[in-house]
Amino acid sequence: MEASYPAQIFGPGLPATGRTGSLRLFPAGVEAILPDDSRRVAATLTELRLREVGFGQPGLELAWTAADGEWLIHVLDPASSAALRAQWPAAAVPGLQALQAHERRQRSRRRLGWSALALIALSPLLLVGLFWLQADRLAAWLAEQVPIAEETRLGRTTFAAMRGELSLIDEGPTYAALATLGQRLTAGSRYTYEFHVVADPTLNAFALPGGVVVVNTGLIAATSSAEELAGVLAHEVQHVELRHGTQTLIKGLGWQAVWMFATGDFSNTLAGQAALQLGRLKFSRDAERAADKQGFEALVRAGINPAGMPRFFATLARQDGTGAAPFLSTHPSSQDRQAALESMLAGLNGRPFSALALAPWPPTASHADQLQQ
Repeated sequence: MEASYPAQIFGPGLPATGRTGSLRLFPAGVEAILPDDSRRVAATLTELRLREVGFGQPGLELAWTAADGEWLIHVLDPASSAALRAQWPAAAVPGLQALQAHERRQRSRRRLGWSALALIALSPLLLVGLFWLQADRLAAWLAEQVPIAEETRLGRTTFAAMRGELSLIDEGPTYAALATLGQRLTAGSRYTYEFHVVADPTLNAFALPGGVVVVNTGLIAATSSAEELAGVLAHEVQHVELRHGTQTLIKGLGWQAVWMFATGDFSNTLAGQAALQLGRLKFSRDAERAADKQGFEALVRAGINPAGMPRFFATLARQDGTGAAPFLSTHPSSQDRQAALESMLAGLNGRPFSALALAPWPPTASHADQLQQ
């Protein structure tokens, strides 16, 4: 059955813009029909060359070479173009199979493009949903995007705001002991650390993002050896190295953290909440276990006997519930954590460690010069 389709026809003797006519389809070929023109230009199916044309719509161009020159037929109406292709047996027209494969690829790309646009449009909602479903993992990933310099500025700015409420001891044997151990445990770190002693009888210590570590004199006095203080410091340092403080802030920000990442506004968004939260951070049990494990390994790398770490945590645990150890309110303790440390210690198979040359302990003025050597 013959079929006819509206077309724009280009060829010898026609204007450069072509002429509107029609294309008639026969079983063995096609014929271009020009109004008010006696010419009938025809081609067999095997003479045709096909390609897709049109702007955003799947039009079709048919081309062939006749005795009088080159002819082009554009069928731009999408419905006519689709109907025309459907009537041809693919094997009978050279290039039709390749054209159909190309069009399938184009349709896939268009669908992918629309999907990408939809994803971009929905990304804020998707990110918020993802945040709540994968809060820990996403917070860890977002924390890694915060530049070290911004994280350091955050910690230093927060500590400066807290400084007026703290009775700092930044000289003398107690401070020297803390700084000596801290420098040994942070050698080669990507952070520049500062260590502070606070004159406070409570057993407490904390770390701020970027490398600020603060320890109370009450905690230092409760240690029975330099190795026990080193265990506390190793734990706190690993909270910094693993960016637990920054992660906890991001989790607390919720959807604002997504905005922080989208805009790159790390410092202002975090700093706006830091002063309210950093002083009372409470890490998850997973974070505490990670700081235990990495802190234990840091002690071993530094050549410090890690036995002091579980030993002092056991001391703290005995005081739990008495209110004497605020350290435990922000560092949840458990028998499982202590057992894990003891297991790690047993795994060293009695490996020997040299004692830290910081006796007598706790530090006193009598060995200040020794500490500074």
